[in-house]
Amino acid sequence: MSFKTEAFVLKAHTWREADRVYYLFTPEEGIIKAVLRSAAKSSSKQAGHLLPFSKVKVMIGRGKLDHLAGVSTITDYKYLRNDLRNLSLAASIAELFLNEDHGGNKRREFELLGDLFAHINDVSVSPARKLWLVRIFLWKYLSMSGWQPQLDDCQICGKSIEAGQYLPGRGIICNEHKDNNQVVPLSAKLAEFLKFIILAEWKDLAEISISNELNREWLRVSQLFYQAVYDRPSRALKLFIYG
Repeated sequence: MSFKTEAFVLKAHTWREADRVYYLFTPEEGIIKAVLRSAAKSSSKQAGHLLPFSKVKVMIGRGKLDHLAGVSTITDYKYLRNDLRNLSLAASIAELFLNEDHGGNKRREFELLGDLFAHINDVSVSPARKLWLVRIFLWKYLSMSGWQPQLDDCQICGKSIEAGQYLPGRGIICNEHKDNNQVVPLSAKLAEFLKFIILAEWKDLAEISISNELNREWLRVSQLFYQAVYDRPSRALKLFIYG
C-alpha cells in the first residue's frame, strides 16, 4: 500500500550504512518517519529533493518502516539553510513539531508552517521581524492545538472583563483572584492583541507592529504560556522568548 502527500522535511539521520530516515510533517498524519534507501550515496537522485525545511511531494510506501518511493520538490526554501539565523529559527520550530503532538488540525498547522517558512526565507524581512513572526506563529499554533487562552471572561468567576491577570494554561482572571505567584498582569491592549493574532489570517499579520512596552508585556505572558504547555526545557522556547 502506498499514498502520495505533500510534506515538509524537518529532520534526517543516517540509518544503517547508506540509508537515511526522514522526518516529514504532513497535513494528513502529522509526523511521518520514512526511510530512503541508499540516500547517502552520490548516485541518489531523490535525496537531492529532501533538503532540510523544503516542501516536497512524496510517495510513501507503507510497511513495518515506511519508505520513500518517490519525491519531488514543491518549494525549496534555500535561504533557511544559507543563513545561520534563519536556520536556527527553522530548526527550533522543527524541534517543537518533532517533540510534541498536541493533536491539533494538521492541515491548518501545515498551512501555517508554510506561511512562516516563506517569511523566514524572505531576504527582505529583517532578523528581528522574523523572530517576532515566529512568536506569533507559536501562539497561533498552540491555540490551534487546544491551548487557546480564554481572554474575554474571568476563568474563576466568569465575569466579562477586558484586563486583569494572566493565569497560565487558562487565560484571563479578575484582579481580585490574583493570589497566585504564577500570574502576571494582562492589560486590555495585550488581551486585544492576543485575540487578534490568534484568529487573524497570516496575510494580515505580516505588517502589524506594537509598542516596546506592549512587546515587553507580551514576552512576560508568553513565558508563562509556554511553560504551561511544555513540561520540559526547550532550546526553541528560550530562543523565542529571549531572541
